Amino acid sequence: MIVFFIGPSSGKITGQSLAFNIIFKAYSGDKYLVDYPDFSDRKIRIFCKYFKLFFVFFVRMLKHIFERKIIYITTSRTLFGFIRDLYFVILGKLFFAKVVNHLHGSDFVYFRDNQGKVIQKIIDFVYSRIDTSIVLTEGMREQYKQYQKMKVFVVSNCYYRLSKFDLKLCLVKSELRLVYLSNLMYSKGIIHLIRAVKRCFKNGMKLNLKIAGSICSDEYCSEYELKTLFFEEIKECSYIQYLGPVQGEEKNNLLLESDIFILPTFYRSEAQPISIIEAMYYGCVIITTGHNYVKELVGEKNGVIIDKDSQQAIADALMLIDVAREYYKKVSEYNIHFANTYYSPNVYIEKISKIINEV
Repeated sequence: MIVFFIGPSSGKITGQSLAFNIIFKAYSGDKYLVDYPDFSDRKIRIFCKYFKLFFVFFVRMLKHIFERKIIYITTSRTLFGFIRDLYFVILGKLFFAKVVNHLHGSDFVYFRDNQGKVIQKIIDFVYSRIDTSIVLTEGMREQYKQYQKMKVFVVSNCYYRLSKFDLKLCLVKSELRLVYLSNLMYSKGIIHLIRAVKRCFKNGMKLNLKIAGSICSDEYCSEYELKTLFFEEIKECSYIQYLGPVQGEEKNNLLLESDIFILPTFYRSEAQPISIIEAMYYGCVIITTGHNYVKELVGEKNGVIIDKDSQQAIADALMLIDVAREYYKKVSEYNIHFANTYYSPNVYIEKISKIINEV
C-alpha cells in the first residue's frame, strides 16, 4: 500500500500546512508527497509548476497501478483550489484509489452555496466520490451532511514539537504580557487588538504586546492595505512589538514568556486554531471569540470569550484578567493540563493513521 499525501507542505505557514506536515512526517508507511506550489509566484510559473505536478502524479499512479493506493488530501474552499483538488480526486478514483479528505476550514458550505448551479453539481459529483473525510470538531460534521455515503470522522488538531518546561510563571509581573501569534489578517482582529491595547495603555494599564506572524490579505484588506494600516497603528508604541514570523524555539519561548494569548477572530474560515492549542500548552490565558467552531475548543475555563469585531470587548477582557489575577493563574494551570490531556500529537497521529490504513 502507498499513501499519496497531497497538500501544502512548503510555502507560507498556516494552520493547515502545520497540520498536514505533522501527519505526513509521522506516517510510518510507504508514502509520496505531492506538495502544492505557493500562489505568490508569477502566474506563468505557477501554471508550469502545476502542469508538472499533475503530470508527475499521473506517472506515479501508473507506476503503482497494481498496488493498493490511498489519497490523503487537504481540500480547498476556493474555486481555483477546487479545480486543482478535482484533478487529484477524480484521477485517483480512476486508478481505484481510496480518498481521505481532511477539512481544516469552516466554510465549505459557504463556498459551495456561493457557486452557480453547474459548479455546485460538479462539486457534489467530486465530493460524492470521496470515501472518508476528517473534520476537527463534532459541529463541523454539518459541512458534509449532504453526502450520505461519505464517512466522517472527528479528529481534533494538536500541538507539535513544543519544548517541555518545568514551570510557568503566569501573571506574576506588574505588566500584562500579551501575545498575538497567527497570520495577521484584518478578520483575525489584529487591528481591533492593537487599538484596544492602546486604549488600555492610555488608561494607565501596564502591558506589553508582542505580535508574531506574516501579514496576509483577506476579504476586508489586501496585504498592502493591511501592512500600511498595521505599521501606522503601532508607530511610536514602544509597548507593542512586531516580531514577524516565528518558528521553533523562538515561538516556544514567546508563548512560555507570555501571560495572555489573544486571537479576536472573525475570520470566515476559522475552525480550530492550532495557535490556541499551543498557547494553552504553555499556560497562556486565552482571550478569543466564540466565532464558528472556536467555541468548541475554548470555554470560560480557558480564559475569556468575547464578542466579535469589538475593541471594547478586548479592553474589558484585559481589565478583568488584570484585577482577577489569582483566579486566572489557576486558569493558566488548567490550560496546561487541558492541552496535554486532549491535544497531544501522539493521539492525533494515531487516529489519522488508523483512518488512512482502514479506509
